Amino acid sequence: MNSFEKYGKMLSLAPYNDRSEIPVFPHMITPLAPLAGYTQAEVYDDVDKWLDALDKTIELVGTFDVSCVVNPADTVFIEGLRSRRPGYELDDDACFQFVEAPCFDDPETEYPRIMEMGWDAWYAQHLMSVQNPPLETPEQLQARFGQFAANSQKGAMHVVGKGMVPWFEYAYLPIFDMLWLIRSMEEFVMDLYDDPGPIMDIIRKYQPQQDEATIKVMKQAGMTRVASFPMRSSATFMSTDMFEEYSWPFIRDSIKRYADAGITTIVHADGNWLPMLPYFNELPRGCCHLELDGATDIFEAYEITRGNHSIRGDVPATMLAFGTVDEVNDYCEKLVNMGMQGGFMLSSGCEVPVNAKLDNLRAFVNFLK
Repeated sequence: MNSFEKYGKMLSLAPYNDRSEIPVFPHMITPLAPLAGYTQAEVYDDVDKWLDALDKTIELVGTFDVSCVVNPADTVFIEGLRSRRPGYELDDDACFQFVEAPCFDDPETEYPRIMEMGWDAWYAQHLMSVQNPPLETPEQLQARFGQFAANSQKGAMHVVGKGMVPWFEYAYLPIFDMLWLIRSMEEFVMDLYDDPGPIMDIIRKYQPQQDEATIKVMKQAGMTRVASFPMRSSATFMSTDMFEEYSWPFIRDSIKRYADAGITTIVHADGNWLPMLPYFNELPRGCCHLELDGATDIFEAYEITRGNHSIRGDVPATMLAFGTVDEVNDYCEKLVNMGMQGGFMLSSGCEVPVNAKLDNLRAFVNFLK
């Protein structure tokens, strides 16, 4: 089976006949630079060097089935937060950093302003303000989006040319989680405590509009997989009661909208999602794919979601950086034995760390060969 066939079988939830049918995905954005002999600054905003680093990494560690397609600078851009960049605010060999701090101070003024302006217009204004340096005109922002699209297309074509499946074809951050990141942790929680109404009004009005706009673009381009990044909706940040009231209704309805359009949602589930996973069984079978980063017990998660949704995971960053080859092999063996029942992708727990041991990474990437 080629990588695309493996990926399709994983989404179908069918049991594997042989472990070689399981797709492998080492999630790598920043590790490519040191593995290929570049500094982080050299590849940060040079898509060609970043793709060259991907090629050199494949030569070094072996081939795999699924790959990231978005380079570091574009990852930072689309996240919508203030940042520090290698070669600019940081040393050449440092990884980029997000800076979480409140981007507005008066919720009683700003939430009504979002409702009045509309989410797209307000978020565009926000996105301009957090760039380094800030963008001054809408035309500059439009040009940056054009560059992002061109770079992403180049990355996707490059990956497909290597016989690998692009991680996703389109992506979005749910408005609830995006607002939480923009407002910052403590401030947003207090806003929910003081008066959740204005926040819920924004999401209730504009999340469906964002989904429909995304679906339109994807359908026109023939895309079938969208990634969702609910960065704050896990048990790491909220209780299940909060999740059920504030977050789940919008996650659920978005995934259903995409499913109705024939689009699978890839839920990038960083943090502890174990208490939230039973909710996903309310959704149509196979409409989403859950990516776990190690904070969720993947073995319990598989039992909860088995037969309903596929999952990927979850060789821990700590194991890749500080463990031994034997430990990596033993853990991969446990994952594969679990996942043979279907709907499983062998992957790193979120991103492979920049200090991963080469032998550990090779053992992980080549475990099923």
